Amino acid sequence: MAAKRYVWVVAVLCAFVNAYHSTAWADSQNGSGHVTAQSSNEFVKILPDGKVLNGKIMGKVLNTKGAPLSGITISIQPITDEMIYDETTFVDKAVTTTKGSFKISNLATGEYIVRATPPSDVSYLPNDVFKVKVEPKKTTQVILKLSAASPANAAYLGSKVCLSCHPDQKGWKKTAHANTIQSPSPKTVVAPFSGDIITTSDGKVKFKPFIENDQYKVTLYDVTNESVFVTYPIVRTQGGVALAGKQRYHVKIGNSHYILPIQYNNRNVDKNKPNAAWVSYNPENWYNTDNTLITTDINTPPNKSKSFEQNCEGCHVTGLNISQNNSGEFVSDSKEIGISCERCHGPGGKHLATGGGKARYIVNPAYLSTDRGTEVCGQCHIRVVSKAGENGADFETEYPCIVDQGKLTPYIPGKVLKDYLEEKTTDGKPTASYWNDNDTSALDGNASENNHSKKHHQQYQDLVKSRHYNSVGHKCYTCHEPHDKGIRGTPQLIQSSNNNKLCTACHTDLTKTVMKNGKRYNKHAKHLYKSSNVGGSLCTGCHMPKTAKSGVDNDIASHVFDIIEPVTSKAMADYNATKGIPNNAGTVITNSCYGCHQDDTDYGVARWNKWKKGY
Repeated sequence: MAAKRYVWVVAVLCAFVNAYHSTAWADSQNGSGHVTAQSSNEFVKILPDGKVLNGKIMGKVLNTKGAPLSGITISIQPITDEMIYDETTFVDKAVTTTKGSFKISNLATGEYIVRATPPSDVSYLPNDVFKVKVEPKKTTQVILKLSAASPANAAYLGSKVCLSCHPDQKGWKKTAHANTIQSPSPKTVVAPFSGDIITTSDGKVKFKPFIENDQYKVTLYDVTNESVFVTYPIVRTQGGVALAGKQRYHVKIGNSHYILPIQYNNRNVDKNKPNAAWVSYNPENWYNTDNTLITTDINTPPNKSKSFEQNCEGCHVTGLNISQNNSGEFVSDSKEIGISCERCHGPGGKHLATGGGKARYIVNPAYLSTDRGTEVCGQCHIRVVSKAGENGADFETEYPCIVDQGKLTPYIPGKVLKDYLEEKTTDGKPTASYWNDNDTSALDGNASENNHSKKHHQQYQDLVKSRHYNSVGHKCYTCHEPHDKGIRGTPQLIQSSNNNKLCTACHTDLTKTVMKNGKRYNKHAKHLYKSSNVGGSLCTGCHMPKTAKSGVDNDIASHVFDIIEPVTSKAMADYNATKGIPNNAGTVITNSCYGCHQDDTDYGVARWNKWKKGY
């Protein structure tokens, strides 16, 4: 009996050794490393850079209810300072078992991104986790939860239905997203409809905003002849919340809405000159080149292709649905005005029909991968045009969707955003507007590393260039609170940026201060510690210079989060001089110094050089 047991043990040991050597040989043939040592209990490899190749990652993939998911591809990417986050650069390493588990062996020491990708986007959506640390001879445990997908053919229900089950999210009603489009009233109109006849500072629009019988109206005049005019009743306001900084006004002509050629910059009001905050907005849509009105007939639109429905609606409604009628008008049948629940979570019809609950046909952005999660916000904070379908497109919109002949398919959260957009118009022009401050042919060695946005709602296009996105995995809602107003006086930030807490929550090492000449300075910024203006020791003062224009020049912060050096602005100004271009806020990029020190005639170059040497 003992002899048989001995033979059995020996056989098992031999089989184990043979299997172990076969695996080792296969690994060496795959080029995974050079075998330098082999012991009785471990297989060790050393890479050319000296890193040990014997770390492991083990984990599970679950849905948001906690049930295991099988057949999910697990891929990894090493984290480096200069890496670009791209789904195509991940290397597939494992597939989850029926219990949702996976194991990856023979990994070099370092930090990784681990990504879980389902076979399709029909049932579940990808997720990832950053900074998975692999150490020699250790196993790192990882758990990834995947959001369910929302079916594209599901019905949109509207926010009232969503909030009936999720009343804890009612704070959304006070957000700028919820109030992007409103009916005109004393509570919603921020501009003074005083009855004054106003000519915008650029001389392109003459108008009179006034109230008649409790109705807000605007009269447009020929710029040089007040006897030629047309008066429109205002039917909707767009924007106007304090942090949006501007308000525009909609009129309805036929079956479409049009934005009047005026804008009120409520964030830049001079109490002594309230009319100075009025500026022109796309006056060419309403005026001929000789400053006469295109039409004085209240029932005739100046240009049917410039309707709100075609050009703007996709980023201001939920349950997008527009079509073009036989008269060439763009008609809306969208579910709900404003950015409500289903704009970020997907249509909820099937979610409700199956009883709601976790992991049932609804998108939870908290469990989306870095790219897919950021794209949920990027669907609107981006400057693009629609994608043409397989059969071509009868029209083009200025927001992500697929137009297949005359049928429009909106983007659904969790899907691949690039499948719904183009970054060039049909005539080949780029949709986004940049400073081209990374153009080495014009700026030589003074060019920026990145290109920064010149126009507003390009935050997504900025963010994906940043290290925050690429090597840390930050999404928009890492800093912004989508369900509530957030910290008072901020653009729905989770924490205030005026005291740096939003930044130092991660960058804890940058809070150190030093004393110099009896004053306390932030060691990293080399600025007075208690500076309260936009610069000083505020992280955003240097790392989010205001480069883009919404209401006025330079009122939107860059979201690349890098430093724009003064030499770039100076080089741009010098280049303009060679081309006969006047230097002003619209032709020279704001850098990280000049945003505060606008009296510097050299755009802050001397100040920057002094700062680099010390303080």
